[in-house]
Amino acid sequence: MGCLRDPSHEKFALEFVERVFSGMPKTKALIEAYRSAGFVPRHGNARRLRQREEVRRRIEELAAEASEFANVRPKRIVVEVDRIARANLVDFFEPVLDGVGKPIAGQYQLRNLHELPREVTAALASLEYTEDGRPKIKLHDKNHANFTLLKHLGGLPEDQRAPQVNILNVLSVEDQQVLADYLEALAGGAPSAGGSTALEHREAAEVP
Repeated sequence: MGCLRDPSHEKFALEFVERVFSGMPKTKALIEAYRSAGFVPRHGNARRLRQREEVRRRIEELAAEASEFANVRPKRIVVEVDRIARANLVDFFEPVLDGVGKPIAGQYQLRNLHELPREVTAALASLEYTEDGRPKIKLHDKNHANFTLLKHLGGLPEDQRAPQVNILNVLSVEDQQVLADYLEALAGGAPSAGGSTALEHREAAEVP
């Protein structure tokens, strides 16, 4: 049906359904919705507006949408996303059998989608066929699904930027001193290539 032509009637319908689904008694919801729509709050007038054919049908439509949304639970959404994350193309195909029921090596065919369980078909984004009749299956984005699950379960920090690594944090104090001596020698005009450095001497001494 869609939105009502009169904006005030549409607002009345929306406000009435929202208040009823929030637990407000219908009589009070009727008056409050009528007031929110910009009308003088009178119960008789509000009831007559509620009973107008187009308004009544719009309220029924909105109530049906609200009922469907009310049944959505976070756990159900997580299950649906998890099905996408665990999807595997192998689940959609089966071996082609020869005349005696044995699999033909390297030949596969699309399974009957109506016979597959919902946890498998939930990951299916599209199904097309090539000119020679071969099926082309596209699954929903597994990476995005896994990322969503990790974030929901607290496995990802809010800031995804790569950490800045200071090389000195991964060197021992002794190695830091060798590196400092080498840099100081370079600054003083020592050759940077062709000759042995303090660091090379230390590494050579450590080789058995």
